[in-house]
Amino acid sequence: MTSIIPKNDRQQALRLRRFFIGAASYAMWLILIMYCHYLGFSRLSYGWTLVAFGFVIGINILLYILFRTGLNKKFTDPSLTFPQMAIAALAAMVAVYFTDNIRGVMLIAYIVTMLFGIFRFNLVQYILFTIFSVMCYGTVILLLLNNHPNTITLRVEILQLVVFATILTWFSMVGNYIRQIRKKLSATNYRLNNALNTIQELASHDDLTRAYNRRQMYEELNREKAKADRTGGCFSIALFDLDHFKKINDTYGHLKGDDVLKHLIHTISHEIREIDSISRYGGEEFIIIMSGTDAKGAEECAGRIKNTIENLKFPGFPESFCITISTGITTYCPVESIDELIARSDVAMYKAKSMGRNQVVTEMTV
Repeated sequence: MTSIIPKNDRQQALRLRRFFIGAASYAMWLILIMYCHYLGFSRLSYGWTLVAFGFVIGINILLYILFRTGLNKKFTDPSLTFPQMAIAALAAMVAVYFTDNIRGVMLIAYIVTMLFGIFRFNLVQYILFTIFSVMCYGTVILLLLNNHPNTITLRVEILQLVVFATILTWFSMVGNYIRQIRKKLSATNYRLNNALNTIQELASHDDLTRAYNRRQMYEELNREKAKADRTGGCFSIALFDLDHFKKINDTYGHLKGDDVLKHLIHTISHEIREIDSISRYGGEEFIIIMSGTDAKGAEECAGRIKNTIENLKFPGFPESFCITISTGITTYCPVESIDELIARSDVAMYKAKSMGRNQVVTEMTV
């Protein structure tokens, strides 16, 4: 079922919420105009009043269709702020034209219209809208002088026009000031969110390789352990170490050694699933956590990674340069501790090294 407001497009959902705020304002003023008509303050007949209402409702339905179909995105301003405000302004001026004795009171509708511009308008746009509104009111005065001169006092109307223009100009400056504050707050929030994301990244990831750090590794392992204990499922870990890594540092320098680690972990991270994770256990030792994976599946994954690393080329190193890894695999047994699990994988890894390195060894409980 299609929702009234899209859930997969945050910006479009925000525009539609603003549109509904505007639509609610129309509904409020339509009720007030009907009340004015009931009290006898409007010269517009019931028939024409209903036609005007139908026109306003039709325009709002059209605007909703533009938003809901995404056609609004083809415009420079996808929010369609100026068209919506212009329609509201014209509707207000129609009400002003047909309500003689309370014409000044009906101009209050413009405050609601101007508030809507705070979401999008800058000072220039506000001033343009103010000029548009003053011209509309001036047109109303001219039409009244021509068609209903007995309902208008020119001096009073000119005074109202001057006051109207002054208030809208003042509101334009205040509205623009509020918009600037909102803009600065948004920028500040954006920077704070970025800073928070950076802090969270630093708190959970290794600075060099961008793999999870030791603290985050234990959080991931405890999460997998809790899930396995609760559901009776399983998970496996693969502890691997770079063979003869000290020789790489001694030959090429520690900076080049760092490049090897970064390129290696970047490659391995693309060899595992999104639900799996890789963490730096210490130095050149890393642990891969394989969620919902038994020993056989872990062996297949580790074997694939081993073969990939054997043939991996490293930028900035001789063509003949290559590295290998020794890997120890184990699968979680219910109720055992995380330290016991890691210790078993450590035993398996050292068995792989004692067998000549570049091996994958699985160690299971008896």
